[in-house]
Amino acid sequence: MTDIRSIVQVVLQKAGYRTWLESIERLTIVCFEDDAVMGFACVFEDAASLLASWRSTETAFLMRYAENIRAAGQKAWNVYSVFLCEAAADAVQAREIQWIEEDLERTRKLVATGLISRDEVITALLPILPFQYRPRLDTGDLTQRLRKRIAAIAPAAADSVLDETVPAAEVARLLGSE
Repeated sequence: MTDIRSIVQVVLQKAGYRTWLESIERLTIVCFEDDAVMGFACVFEDAASLLASWRSTETAFLMRYAENIRAAGQKAWNVYSVFLCEAAADAVQAREIQWIEEDLERTRKLVATGLISRDEVITALLPILPFQYRPRLDTGDLTQRLRKRIAAIAPAAADSVLDETVPAAEVARLLGSE
């Protein structure tokens, strides 16, 4: 069984958040904060528990940290409630869970179910994580890809650039003629 709460805490720490654990509504939540964002992440056992308890958990967090939120200035506009669970939701639950994210009252909300890997947790947390870029290269003939790229940039040089028998000066001349 994956420990989603620990994964959340580690991912948020690596993203630069200060994190700490609190107990709210008989649940252990991960509280997080940086210079611009604050909030909490709560992991539920299943989608039904999430749907039944998300609002009371949010309320309990807001009541406990009301003074801190009031003192946070502009950051108070960036308070997040993150509701997660490892178990998948059925179709009806998935629609109701979507409505939670669309609820714009009190805090911004992120909700995800069916989380079984670190990558899925990261995907769920992307809205509060720093920009990330993961280049994906096609697996294929790299020479063909390079030849195709050169043909798009300098069609006259496409065949000569990768031909070892063509002198470098000739390749440079062909590239300069484009």
